[in-house]
Amino acid sequence: MKTRCPKCDTRYDIDADALLEAGGLARCFRCGGVFDALAEEVASKAARDAAAGHPAVRLNAQSEVPSRRSEPEELPFDVPDDLEPLQPSDEPPLDVLESLREKKSWRGFFYTLLALPLAAGLALQLAWQHRLELLDRYPQLQPVCQYIECRPGVVRAPDKFTIVQRDIRAATDKPEALTLSARFRNDADVAQRLPDIQLSLLDNNGTVLIRRRIAPGEYMFTAASNERLIAPDEVITITVDFADPGHLATGFTIDFL
Repeated sequence: MKTRCPKCDTRYDIDADALLEAGGLARCFRCGGVFDALAEEVASKAARDAAAGHPAVRLNAQSEVPSRRSEPEELPFDVPDDLEPLQPSDEPPLDVLESLREKKSWRGFFYTLLALPLAAGLALQLAWQHRLELLDRYPQLQPVCQYIECRPGVVRAPDKFTIVQRDIRAATDKPEALTLSARFRNDADVAQRLPDIQLSLLDNNGTVLIRRRIAPGEYMFTAASNERLIAPDEVITITVDFADPGHLATGFTIDFL
């Protein structure tokens, strides 16, 4: 078979049987380097080698093929004569799984300590936000309300106001004016502040002719009404005067804001 020296590019014809006995190693005559002849096998023809200036050289098994048990090459650095020999350790060897286990750093431990209170704070915030649902679903949590205010004392829930009675009539003391009389109830479980009322006058097609927003101070006639609380199931009676839009107004609606 044909092979080449990777250091000086000298080409050789070598006996395959001798190469197998040497474990695939060969020594170059030109530079003296040892190389793996099997890895450097050349498939080119002998004529191409001669034209390139690298004549083929015949190797034999007795002199040219080195043994794998050759002396080690010199180290690229000097070894001190007074170097202390290595001493065996008294510690037991690491287990295979222990040696493959990733070492934990203090950074990961610090991040874990930082993440735990953040996660706990987020959980408490969500529990407080949905405390009413949790109390209804888990009655065993009720004793906690002895120490903290679980249920709010005042809420804002306009949809919990219900119209009990309503009426519009001509004002008795004002010409060309109408008076709205209404009674509404707080159906929430806790107290609420007085709501703003939106009065809409409609024609026969349901189109809004006039829309007016009325604050508590206007229909209760006191400035302090804006802060007044309505207890659960309490009924409030109101009266409001406004200009008569004429015969086009045939209906009205009341909304709580």
